[in-house]
Amino acid sequence: MNRYEIIYKHFDMPPDHRGYQVKWARDMKQALSYVCSSKPSKDGYAMTKKGARIQILEVNELPNKD
Repeated sequence: MNRYEIIYKHFDMPPDHRGYQVKWARDMKQALSYVCSSKPSKDGYAMTKKGARIQILEVNELPNKD
């Protein structure tokens, strides 16, 4: 399992707000599925599982702490 950090812009929050989540997953696609209800568009726009509109800014794989 790998750790992924997902940084996104949340449109229900102030314009300068950036959301940040760290998820454990097999790959980047699975990590995004924990946050988004469907696959993000080419521009990174998606809906969260709670129905909020977000834009995925970055998805980075983090090193494991062994």
